[in-house]
Amino acid sequence: MEVAETPHKTFWKPQKQEKTKKTSSLGQRKKEKKEVSPLKQKIFADHKPGKSSASRAEFPPNIVKELIKETDGICQQCLSAPGTTTHHVWPRGRKGRGVKTNGIRFCGGCHDIVQITPELLQYWIDVFRERHGEYFWFDEQDWNEHNHKLNKQLELEKAKEERLQQIEPIADLIATAAGRDLRVKEIRLLESFETNDLKIFTAMFTDALNGYAAQGSYHPNDRFED
Repeated sequence: MEVAETPHKTFWKPQKQEKTKKTSSLGQRKKEKKEVSPLKQKIFADHKPGKSSASRAEFPPNIVKELIKETDGICQQCLSAPGTTTHHVWPRGRKGRGVKTNGIRFCGGCHDIVQITPELLQYWIDVFRERHGEYFWFDEQDWNEHNHKLNKQLELEKAKEERLQQIEPIADLIATAAGRDLRVKEIRLLESFETNDLKIFTAMFTDALNGYAAQGSYHPNDRFED
């Protein structure tokens, strides 16, 4: 008996989508650079990179010439041999800058002697400090940073003084009522209050004392329990 052949059925399959091949980096187009805004262009144009610490320690040629001229080319240590080197009075290892007020002309021998003799090094530091001021080795950038720190310190001191003036009334009131000076931790507690909170606390404390006195039982010599 012959078996009838089953007709072949083809099932539906999703059509394959060919993936686009990635080209190598050599074949890719370079990304176009974004245009820099005019504001940023101005910032970049005005920006001046600061000098490195090493370059700030170098004596410019014009300063060396001035030092040679002022010393007549003579070593300032021995006062006899020609001055051949420009010495940092405040050492460059301590961030002594290449400014005229930090330079002195020595001969090679005296330069080496001063370098290895702490007493001589300190002698010239004292001479230049007396001659040019406390920070004679500062350059312009050092002075700007120094003045900025001083201004910040003055602002902090001013703010602290204003804060002490704010807490003075309530501090005096509490000290009088307690019959003793306030302790450091108690003053710090008052300093920690915000301005509005301090005003509220002062008003509350004043009202409490006034109410206590109105009862006729409060005397200035009364003391609060610690």
